[in-house]
Order: sequence, then structure tokens, then C-alpha cells
Amino acid sequence: MLKRSLLAVGGLAVVLYFLPSPRPAAPVRADRLLLGTLVTVKLYGDEAVVRPHLEAAYAEIARVDSAMSHYREDGALRRLEQQAQLTPTRGSAGLISVLTRSQYFAALTDGAFDCTVGALTSLWNFPDAAAPPAPAQIDSALALVGYEGLEVASQSFRINKPGLRLDLGAAAKGYAVDQAVAAMQELQVEAGIIEAGGDIRYWGEKPDERPWLFGVQHPRDPEQYLAVEDLGLAAIATSGDYEQYFDWEGERYHHLLDPKTGYPARASISATVWAATALDADILSTAVFVLGPEQGLALVEGLTNVEGFIFFARDGQLMHRASTGLRDRFRFCNSNKPSPGCARH
Repeated sequence: MLKRSLLAVGGLAVVLYFLPSPRPAAPVRADRLLLGTLVTVKLYGDEAVVRPHLEAAYAEIARVDSAMSHYREDGALRRLEQQAQLTPTRGSAGLISVLTRSQYFAALTDGAFDCTVGALTSLWNFPDAAAPPAPAQIDSALALVGYEGLEVASQSFRINKPGLRLDLGAAAKGYAVDQAVAAMQELQVEAGIIEAGGDIRYWGEKPDERPWLFGVQHPRDPEQYLAVEDLGLAAIATSGDYEQYFDWEGERYHHLLDPKTGYPARASISATVWAATALDADILSTAVFVLGPEQGLALVEGLTNVEGFIFFARDGQLMHRASTGLRDRFRFCNSNKPSPGCARH
């Protein structure tokens, strides 16, 4: 029996959302579909001054979407990917930055994060999948996966494994958010928040001078969330098994694939990462999800300016763990029962 996630918006779920402090100064806000998901921009300041800057924020995101979207078969990324088969191919500074960072974390996680999973993600075809691929198909796709088959230089990249395909879906959103924030800072917008399908970054101080407060969606109870204090890390991203999934013969199949098995990763239910950039948070939330609570949080603890929180199942029970710097900085809240330290959605 097929059951689709009702949380999906434009193919991806918005799993992390901003929780305003009581009576905040209202931001100028816009919502648009880009990057295959809902992108929200909130800018604080004089409306007459900041409203025109919304277009600049979305222009940056649209630029990244055009250059790096894996779901466009006729897009720029697919054309470059074909040219790069066994041939060094020049890429934009942004693409090379994303590939370089992706390869760094691929090596650091021993392939738990891998941007060369395009053959697998194309085969599974989320969010439109209704049944898992045949095992033989998965084995064939796995033969075309492996970050070692991608070589990245300062201005170019080369695919050394014929047929290897890129999927920057776990990195491009974060990079797009970073670029939009940089554009807003260059325009001297003093404070704001930009979110793309659960990847979020904020900057500055709100006019009411209250601290930023964020809510992380509980993966199984829509009325519950984690209220998290400002950690001084500007970017947050969540990966969860409830974003895109279908049920088949009593088992949930979600879109977060383990690059080593070719099947949905089973060690986690959701993983949230705080980092200095949305690009890093985006990549690391996927890596931590695939690695699971022990290895995933060990990865987080070994990195500077990174914190993490993970939900997982153990013996049929939903459990959670937090990294050291987060353990005393969050609380579980109920959206229908306001309490001290919890803001309403």
C-alpha cells in the first residue's frame, strides 16, 4: 500500500522552521518554489528599503538552481557531467566549491555522504516512486557510484568512472542559502532568515533584540518539536525519513539512500546539524543520518563549530541523542501547550 508524506512541499519537506519570540517585529517575507522545494526569505528592517532586496535573494537561489539542479535532465549540471566523462571540464567557481566541499566530507565519512549517487537517486525516482527497484537494478546502479571516481581541481572536474552521475541535492540547497545570505549582507540588510526545504541560515539581530529561537520537528509526533536556543552557529539543516517516502509491503522506503548499500539508510529517523554555513549543515545532516547515532555524533564531536541532534529507533523505541554543546540547550515542546522557553509555531 502506498502512503505519501503529507508534509511534502514541492517534493521536499520543510522540516525545520523559525519560531519567533513573543511579539517580534514583523519581517518582510516572501515564499517561492525553487530548488524543488519551498524557499522562504524573511528580512528585517524598513519595509521600503528591504522589500526590493527580496528579488536579489531569490535571484541568487535561482542561479544556483539553474546551475546545480540534478532533477533537470537538460540542465547545466547534466551537460557538464557528460562533458566531464574522462575529460577535465571547467566548472563555475560555485560548482567547484560545492564539489570540493562534497569530496572533503565524502572522504571524511568514508562515503556515507557521496555526491556521486546520481545513478541511484535516478533509479529510485523520489518523490514519484511507488515501489522499490529490483535488487539487480540497484546492484547495477551501485557500480556507477563512488566518490573516488570524481576528481576535482581548482577550476575543473573530471569523472574517471564512465557512467558516474552527480546528485548535489544534499549540498546545493545549503550553498544556495549561503549565497542568498551573502547577497543580503552585501546589500546591508542587517538581519534575516532564509530557509530552503529545511536548510536554514540567519544573520544579525532582530529589531526586538530577542534571541533567535528555532524549532526542530519531531519526526513522529506533529504536535511536538524541539525548541533550541541560539547556539551561535548561523546555519541549521535537518534530514529525516518522513520527508519523501512510500510504504511497500509494510516497510517504509525513504529518499535518504546509503551510498554503500543502495537502499534507504536505516540507522536514523532524523538528524539535525548546526554549522557555520548552510552548505556544511546540509551535507552533514545527510552524513549523520546515514551514519547513525554512534558514528554520526562521533563525526560531529570531531568537528569545530558543529553540533548535532539525532532521533533513532532502538528495540522498537524512539530515542534521541545530542552532541555535547547542545545537551543543555534544548527542550521538548508541544505546539498546543505553551510553556516557558517554548514559542508557538
